[in-house]
Amino acid sequence: MPNDGIVELNNFLQAKGQLTSLTWEERPTGLAHAPQWICVCKINGEPRGTGSGTHKHLAKSDAAKEALKFLTGESE
Repeated sequence: MPNDGIVELNNFLQAKGQLTSLTWEERPTGLAHAPQWICVCKINGEPRGTGSGTHKHLAKSDAAKEALKFLTGESE
């Protein structure tokens, strides 16, 4: 999985000894046969990234990338 935001975020937090600060909020919306996933990445209980997608992994990866940008000071 090239450029997987979840792996990148986990590696970043693990290197800083903060992996246990990571939690997720995941919820499907829309139709049961074609859900849209919304994932919120939380660090120390604070939302730091949000992602959405047709698959949970895609939404979670987008949220992780956004959180990593926040943590590294690259957010806009």
